[in-house]
Amino acid sequence: MMAEVGSTNAASSNAQLSSALSSGANALGKQDFLTLMVEQLKNQDPMNPSDATEFTAQLAQFSSLEQLFNVNDNLESMGNTSAEVQRLSALALIGTDVVTASSEFEFSGGAVQFGYDLDGPASEGSLYIRNAAGDTVATYELTETGSGRHFLAWDGTDNNGKALPDGTYTLGVSAFNGDDAVAATSMIRSRVVGVDLVDGADVLVTDSGNFSLAEVESVRGF
Repeated sequence: MMAEVGSTNAASSNAQLSSALSSGANALGKQDFLTLMVEQLKNQDPMNPSDATEFTAQLAQFSSLEQLFNVNDNLESMGNTSAEVQRLSALALIGTDVVTASSEFEFSGGAVQFGYDLDGPASEGSLYIRNAAGDTVATYELTETGSGRHFLAWDGTDNNGKALPDGTYTLGVSAFNGDDAVAATSMIRSRVVGVDLVDGADVLVTDSGNFSLAEVESVRGF
């Protein structure tokens, strides 16, 4: 009779453990598995112990699962660390000048540092500024047409020397080498005055508008 009861309990424990192992980490934790395995050993029939092969397989499954728990914890920890490092990097940029690969900027009355990056030498080209309505309000011929980055200051006036109102503007650049277009990228150089940490996104607040950390091409001190 005792053997029958032990056999029934062992079978029940085996079934519970097998079910737990097959259901994955979302159902039970490591301690739960250990508890089930101990119960399995306690209730097995001394005259008919659990199959060692099956028990070894269950231990192997448990070991693999424990390693997956550890890997998941490590990945989560690394993700948190990476986010903190990125946040500290953004805060460290306050007070520096950054160059962003962007075209849209905010004008608030002060001089704006424009830039353009030419993939190759050009024979001619121009920078143009459009207002929020899409109208071109200022155009400047490129004075430096060699390959690489070039910068110039804009005083906020249109082609007639009239001061433009504060607002959102867009910078564009076009360049040619004879009849062939030269790939060109517009850039904005601005001073970082703060950082907005909103919803996990680090946004640099500059005197020429807000830019993401991913848009930063280079950093310069005072």
